[in-house]
Amino acid sequence: MVAGFTTDEPTKGLRMTHPKARTRALTIMLGCVALTALLFAGSASAASRGYTLHNKSAKTLELVNASQLPATICNGFICVDTHHPIAFEGRPADGSTLKPGAKINWELKYEFQNTFAAELKYKVLGTDAIVTYTIETSTYTNNSACKVTPPSAGNCTAGGLGLSFN
Repeated sequence: MVAGFTTDEPTKGLRMTHPKARTRALTIMLGCVALTALLFAGSASAASRGYTLHNKSAKTLELVNASQLPATICNGFICVDTHHPIAFEGRPADGSTLKPGAKINWELKYEFQNTFAAELKYKVLGTDAIVTYTIETSTYTNNSACKVTPPSAGNCTAGGLGLSFN
């Protein structure tokens, strides 16, 4: 006889008779089921990736437009072909402004084994300068780059999901 278990006949299996043994076995089984569910569930599947633009300058930015990338575009270290579609889950409207110190989110669509990309153009109000951001999301990466034209009008930074204008 094993502690907490008895047998009626040699050909029949063990049967639990101790209430604590039954509770312990049930707890272990439920724990295994929960652990299995966590391992195979994966991460929550978001339909977009949020790029945040932070205006750290003393100037107001006005959104000119968001467009599909022309032919092949290289902005900083990112070069992207136009076969990548443009699609957003949320974005500011053309003509909207971003005041000094404010932040805005761009929700570029995400889809497994697909790449989405966009070019975002902002005018620096009170100047003739344009800030251009390139954003791209793919299965395993979220990339961004930026440039200011003319460069003397200010500085921009981009990397991953973070964008800024100084």
